Amino acid sequence: MINWTGVKRKEVLVHTAWWFGYGLLLSYFPLIVMDTGDAIVFVLRTLIASIIIFYINAYFLLPRFIAKGSYIKYLIGILITLLVTGYVYHRINGYNGAKHRPFRPDDGKWEQMIDSDRFLSENKELIFKPNHPKLKERRLLGMNMMGVPSFIAMLFISTLYWIYSDSRLRKQHELSLVNQNLVNEMKFLKSQMNPHFLFNALNNIYSLSMLHSIKTPEMVLKLSAMLRYVLYESEDVKVKLGKEVDYIKNFIEFQRIKIEGIPNIHVDIDRADRMKMIEPMLLIPFVENSFKHSKIEDTENGWISMTLTTEGNSIIFEVSNSVPSKKVAADKNSGIGVENVKRRLKYLYPEKHSVDIAMNEKKYNLQLKISV
Repeated sequence: MINWTGVKRKEVLVHTAWWFGYGLLLSYFPLIVMDTGDAIVFVLRTLIASIIIFYINAYFLLPRFIAKGSYIKYLIGILITLLVTGYVYHRINGYNGAKHRPFRPDDGKWEQMIDSDRFLSENKELIFKPNHPKLKERRLLGMNMMGVPSFIAMLFISTLYWIYSDSRLRKQHELSLVNQNLVNEMKFLKSQMNPHFLFNALNNIYSLSMLHSIKTPEMVLKLSAMLRYVLYESEDVKVKLGKEVDYIKNFIEFQRIKIEGIPNIHVDIDRADRMKMIEPMLLIPFVENSFKHSKIEDTENGWISMTLTTEGNSIIFEVSNSVPSKKVAADKNSGIGVENVKRRLKYLYPEKHSVDIAMNEKKYNLQLKISV
């Protein structure tokens, strides 16, 4: 069925232009062999019948029967449509003895018209025969068959149109599902990350308060800013790169607190253009991953290094970390964030990003490049 609520103005204009062009094409031969009045009536009748067949086939028969595998019902529907349309076409001022333009050898205008047309000029001998035959009326069940070739062609065209439209709608639906799935995954990731991170952060702040550290108020503000970003600002389609940078810096600060001694962490992320726009929460999963797998609490052997730069329209983020000789036991949610962000990158930046990973026994290195 035709979903009129989904019909857009652009589609209406395209269809109108198509039918106008088809009508002009359809009128070419009738205007040559018929009187003007008869030709106009013939073209209008054929055009209206073609429009009816096109939309019944493309918007009713094909979606209802072919899409559901009911081929016999579709053939019956097509047959009924053609018979009814042909009958109405025959009854409405049928092509009854339409007068043909006379072909006379002494008619200069006709000869000029024929010479200007390649097809007609190549068949001039047939046209100038003294007893030129009129067009024969082909009938089936008493009905004039003029226009039937146009109806058959319209069935073929409408079928191709339906196949194209159906394929496009399927792709749009698939993209919509992918997008919704990514949104759901993002919400799921937040639901897992927030309680876990909040628990650790609150423990760190509690420890500072027990030591009467002057950093306690500052850390409370940092945690507040991080939660505000994750819960509210990251819901935006895009955010400024500076907000991602601030979140990463606050995250690293909380990680430093829980490590005894001075961790070997090198961070160079302030040189990037903070005004660049980027989808939120794309960088932090890689940072979290480096802290999970580097054994950074081993201040002698563990280390992390990260740099963030911008070059033109490109954002380049590189994270390296140590690989401990004894594998770190990962929690059950380890890797969810990284896999999630990879899927998001494929959808959000198709062919505009690269994730290069290099790893050996001592070093893990990841470079993310995004063209925004």
